[in-house]
Amino acid sequence: MELLFVNACPRGKDSRTLALAEHLLRHLQQKLPELIITRHDLPTMRLQPVNARRLKRKEALCDQRNWDDPLTAIGADFQRANAVIIAAPYWDLSFPSILKTWVENIWVRNLTFFYRDDKPVGLAKGKAAVYVTTAGSYTAKHDWGTLYIEDVMKTLGIPAFRAVKAEALDLLSSDPETILTIARTEAESAADWLRKRLTEE
Repeated sequence: MELLFVNACPRGKDSRTLALAEHLLRHLQQKLPELIITRHDLPTMRLQPVNARRLKRKEALCDQRNWDDPLTAIGADFQRANAVIIAAPYWDLSFPSILKTWVENIWVRNLTFFYRDDKPVGLAKGKAAVYVTTAGSYTAKHDWGTLYIEDVMKTLGIPAFRAVKAEALDLLSSDPETILTIARTEAESAADWLRKRLTEE
């Protein structure tokens, strides 16, 4: 049983989002000690965004079904995982650009999706995904990042999605420690939810 943990937190050890996601992951590992964790630490992976040259080469690799090349190996990790946890702060109505670059890298024709009647059909084996995010303000209805990641996961074949959020952490009227304590409880609940889906027959 394998889980893919995607760290899209540029602040590293100073990131509240990453700390919250690691709390979720520890709780899950306590429940599922046999779980194999594959990590995509995006701030250090130096993934490249798609350009014309890379796209042409990637399409050729998709035709060849070559999943060992660095251009498709990220997608292979995603396709193989039984579940996914993604950690990304709320930046500029969505998330840091490194996460969009990761999405471009997991979108691999014939591996993570194929076309049927001109529509993408997901091939990911994962049963569930959890998106962890924190924000200094209230996101209200403008959290396009969570909506986008949910749509990506479902389009690529992962049916169940859940978000863990801690908002308004930097407002003068807020008590950030109380907000994070509540979010950690929510993260534990998400870990239990994820465990149930991973152990379903």
